[in-house]
Amino acid sequence: MISRSLIIYLAAVCCPAYMLSACHEQPAPIPAPKKQEHSFSVNGSVREIKIHPENPDFPEHEGKAEFVSYCAICHSLKYISMQPDFPRKTWEAEVTKMIVKYKAPIDSVVSRKIIDYLVAIKSKE
Repeated sequence: MISRSLIIYLAAVCCPAYMLSACHEQPAPIPAPKKQEHSFSVNGSVREIKIHPENPDFPEHEGKAEFVSYCAICHSLKYISMQPDFPRKTWEAEVTKMIVKYKAPIDSVVSRKIIDYLVAIKSKE
């Protein structure tokens, strides 16, 4: 047989929690943005794959055109948007690494514009 104290305890603990949870409506979940799905098609012997790029929006600032054109040659711009805010010295080292180690075709004038742009949009300074 259930003891009277257990019933009182359960009523005291469970009922208020149930009442409080019933009073608050849960907000409707925010739907995720609809992502374009990649597609694959076959037409005879021709196979076609359409891959929709994920292009993050970057703010307008001097050097954006150079940044978008040169950096997107080798990697996704989304990769850059996921980087933390770095100081100028780190962005200079990253751009120099892309030029020296990975042979990015960027001259010194363009590299300075790219670095200035990265500092303007993703820097601790």
